[in-house]
Amino acid sequence: MLPNTDVPDASPRSRRRRRNLIAVAVAAVLAITGTVVAITVSGGSRSGTIINGCNLVPGAQCPGANLTGADLTGANLRSANLSGAAYLSSADLSNADLRGADLSNAHLDYADLTGASLHGADLAGADMPGAYLSGIYRGVKGTPRALPTGWLVTADGVLRPG
Repeated sequence: MLPNTDVPDASPRSRRRRRNLIAVAVAAVLAITGTVVAITVSGGSRSGTIINGCNLVPGAQCPGANLTGADLTGANLRSANLSGAAYLSSADLSNADLRGADLSNAHLDYADLTGASLHGADLAGADMPGAYLSGIYRGVKGTPRALPTGWLVTADGVLRPG
């Protein structure tokens, strides 16, 4: 250990206190650096974006998250749990990977799901009367509470215009 040149005859207690303060400061810097890295690692994909405390990555656990109006274009939320009335109203989910995502009871009104992957996504009780849909979505689970006019979910899990 280096000699203490700041304070002559510093007591062991004050040295211990100083070491603890330094350790806390180092931990805080590492935590901040880790958060900045996690936010910036997303690169070209929207995966890894943190919105209202929800880290949007595959397998994310964000039940009840408020993501209203979020731009999640191309996000990879495969197997994410966004159940329990997650607010995705007016969110841009175009081309998002939502395969296997739990969207049960989610608010998807006016959400743009154009080109999104929904295979295995649980839409049970989802509220999506004004959602923007395109094409045919195969392999969805559950029955939404409300769908856009003219859309239906077939018994074999196909969400399509009807």
